[in-house]
Amino acid sequence: MKIKGLLAMTMAGVMTVGLITGCSTSAQQGAAGTTTAAAASGASADTDKTIKIGVICSMTGGSAIYGEGAQNAIKMAADEINASDSEYKVEILNGGKVVDDASDAKQAINAYNSLMAQGPDAIVGCFFSSVTLPIAEQASKDNMLVLATGATNKDVTLKGPTIFRDCFIDPYQGKMAAQFANEQGWKKAAIIYANDDDYSNGLKDAFIANAEANGIEIVYTGECTTKDTDF
Repeated sequence: MKIKGLLAMTMAGVMTVGLITGCSTSAQQGAAGTTTAAAASGASADTDKTIKIGVICSMTGGSAIYGEGAQNAIKMAADEINASDSEYKVEILNGGKVVDDASDAKQAINAYNSLMAQGPDAIVGCFFSSVTLPIAEQASKDNMLVLATGATNKDVTLKGPTIFRDCFIDPYQGKMAAQFANEQGWKKAAIIYANDDDYSNGLKDAFIANAEANGIEIVYTGECTTKDTDF
């Protein structure tokens, strides 16, 4: 899971820059044949090649490990981009630090608002669907580009056209798990899921929905919580 968090954030940094610079390049090319006044305006806009990115993740609590990976990843990505010969450079807002969402929806909105006050071009985060959903809803109203780094709930990107993610959604993961079990010749499955975790519930539901079509019999379904230690 440490690797998942690290790779997700690294990919997010690179993908976000690609999305923004791609849009900027298209705009510049489209302005090439405009009037002298428009060209002058475009030239003025070109003087600022710094892309400002805010990053939100869990830095405290039981999920802080994801934030630690995020912090390392964004530094690696920004250093690599800024050391390259690209005409665009990256500035990580909040002094280069990830803003803590504490795995809490209310705190996530506070984190988002604190970054919006700094004039970002894009927001990277969050890792969990429960905190990404409210951010995605507000960001769509603000026309702010958001790239979620681990939010697998299918509704995240349905919040608006400026909301993206870099991972597979719950229904797809559950479907692929059922197909994989079938390919391995496994015909009976027992499921234990955390009933207080959206991700666990999503995968459970998707797997069950695809089990019969893959010739798999669900022989047991059991619940636990994310705080349980005795199974």
